[in-house]
Amino acid sequence: MKSASSGRSSCFVILNLLLVSSTYVLSTSPQLVQSTARADFITKHKNDAIELGTKKSAIGAVSTIVVHQGGLGDFKTVGEAIAAIPQHNTAPITVYIRAGVYEEQVVILKTQTHVTLVGDGRDVTKITSRQTAGATGTTYTSSTFGISAPYFTAKNITFENASPIPVDGAVQQQAVALRTTGDFNAFYGCGFLGGQDTLYDDRGRHYFKDCFIQGSVDFIFGDGTSLYANCQLNVITTAGGGSLTAQKRMYAQEQSGYSFVNCVVTGTGPPAVLLGRAWGPYSRVVFSYTYFDNIIAPQGWFDWNIPARQSTVFYAQYKCTGPGANENGRVAWSHELTDAEAAPFLSTSFIDGNLWVDAQA
Repeated sequence: MKSASSGRSSCFVILNLLLVSSTYVLSTSPQLVQSTARADFITKHKNDAIELGTKKSAIGAVSTIVVHQGGLGDFKTVGEAIAAIPQHNTAPITVYIRAGVYEEQVVILKTQTHVTLVGDGRDVTKITSRQTAGATGTTYTSSTFGISAPYFTAKNITFENASPIPVDGAVQQQAVALRTTGDFNAFYGCGFLGGQDTLYDDRGRHYFKDCFIQGSVDFIFGDGTSLYANCQLNVITTAGGGSLTAQKRMYAQEQSGYSFVNCVVTGTGPPAVLLGRAWGPYSRVVFSYTYFDNIIAPQGWFDWNIPARQSTVFYAQYKCTGPGANENGRVAWSHELTDAEAAPFLSTSFIDGNLWVDAQA
């Protein structure tokens, strides 16, 4: 397990995008490349539409794009398809990504709103890379897939960072599979695979439903406001045990936090995995109706070696089950919630879902 004093990079500057294992490189102007790709796409389909199975490419509004590695779609790489999406778009655009392993790094720009990615299934459609914070300069830029835009949705696809799982305490080995700083982002039936720092749930309101998330240390981390419903968290154990979350809420008035409802936590090894580490002084994480394998450390939570955080964090369980759910031995500053206390964390109201979740589902 890395030391608390090692901290994390706070750089939030997106560098030029390099798509790994692909000849498609955004090394100059992303806007110029996007305009060219979009123009080529529209010219290619000026008088017709591609139909692949039951999916069609709607040419006029470019409302649907198909990615197929064998050339049976509009583009062969995910990066090319994303570059064809106009900035400041307000009309929904769906990108169907056919089965395959796409070795790329991809970013959805802040101005590319209302984008939905749909795979053929998380077991057969994967976007992957092998970058680390040490190689790219920051944890932020190590991500295989990055989302800066609001109103993004992904369905039935896996995001992976295939970098080797680091030994405990390794420096600059954070390796993010997916990073989101976009508001109103939703993920349905998706997979997130990695080791240290798999899912950078950084900023904004997010909904994860029926997802599979795998990692070792702090593999769900950031300052997002997120609801995880019916998800499986699978721990790849390390010598020090690992940790599920590192939530970074910085101020008492912040609404951010992670709520896990009807989830399952699996893994192998001794009961040494932490439910969460207090990356921020007001870190907030709640597990409700969740089943824990016998891998959870009895104390459950860690104050990041800053005792003052024990009085400001909010760590809790509510009606959890399984051998790892036993609260005997939990730190005194964690909570077992009452029905009334748990209610705000149990539904999409936690992420203001009435504003956006129902419309995207």
